[in-house]
Order: sequence, then C-alpha cells, then structure tokens
Amino acid sequence: MVEDIIKAVNHSFVYVSRSEFGIMTEICGEKLLACSQRHGGRFEAFFDCLDCDERQLITLLKICEQAHTLFLGFVSEKGEKEIKVLNRKIYPGERLIFEEDVMIFQDIPFDCYLECYGNLIVLGKIKGCIDFYHRDCYCVASSLQQARIRIFDSQFHKLTSFSSSVLYYENGQIMREEKTWEVALGSPLEKAV
Repeated sequence: MVEDIIKAVNHSFVYVSRSEFGIMTEICGEKLLACSQRHGGRFEAFFDCLDCDERQLITLLKICEQAHTLFLGFVSEKGEKEIKVLNRKIYPGERLIFEEDVMIFQDIPFDCYLECYGNLIVLGKIKGCIDFYHRDCYCVASSLQQARIRIFDSQFHKLTSFSSSVLYYENGQIMREEKTWEVALGSPLEKAV
C-alpha cells in the first residue's frame, strides 16, 4: 500500500512517506514533477520519510533536481514516545505545534489551531482546528463542539460529540468511537508506551 502524500504546512510543502525507500523513489519523482508543473516550474518541499543513508540521500537529491524541486531539508523525526502535559490556558487565535504526544487539561478555543505529529488527549472541550500529520495519530477528547479535525490525508471534518470520543484514521477517513475515559485511555496509552 502506497503511503506517500504531499501536504501543505505553514505556507510550504512536506512530502510525507512511510514507504520503503525503493518504492518511494518510484512515486516521488512523478509527484514532485506534477507539483512543480502546477506551481510554474519550481517547487520547494521538506521531506518526512523513513531514515535514509548518504547514498539514498544523494538519490533523493537527484530525483528533486530532475523534478525541478528545491530540497528544503527533513522534518524532525519523532523521538521516543513521551507524553507532554500542557496545563495552561490556550488563548483564542493561538497556534501550537506539538511534535510529541500531548495531554491538554484545558478547552481548546474555537479559533485555535493545533498541528500534531503525535497523539492528543484533551481533558476538556475541543472547539478549534487540529491537524494530525501521521496516519497512526489518534485524538481522545472529553467532548467536541464544531471541532475541525484532519488526520493524515483525510479531509477536515467538523465534529460534534457530547461524550468522550476517540478519533483515529482508517481507510482515508476519520473514525469516531464514543467511549468512557477508562476504556478510551486504556488502549491508546498502551500503544504509546
């Protein structure tokens, strides 16, 4: 199964790949060339892919050159799974980026934007916009009120739920299961450790 996408992030693009390097090189050139043609013959992208050695990096740079793409660098890799705890007020209009799993003890206001490279547990109400960058990310929340959520390559979904929910990615869609906190925290935390 092909797991390569190009995603717009902070007015730039990130080529996200979870494929083996050989498979990625077959797909990468075509996707980057299509994007460079679409953007007037020049395209710039960061890369978020599995570890590559020096030889593979040179191959990737050659593919970028042939596709008229400027290689901007690699997105930082996810380290060991640790849960960061955020216990402060989140203000409307605030933009937060989390590279690790995070637990928030506050409501997320309507016009707040979160970018998550890890999992998110919210002991409060989600009203804002949350963008998860990996297909294995999940979100556990006390409640959702007009929350706009996207996981991996799915569309943004506007969700409302008045009970605790677990959101996860499956077959290009966001799936939602209503669960009690004991059940909701049992399974995702075991996966995180």
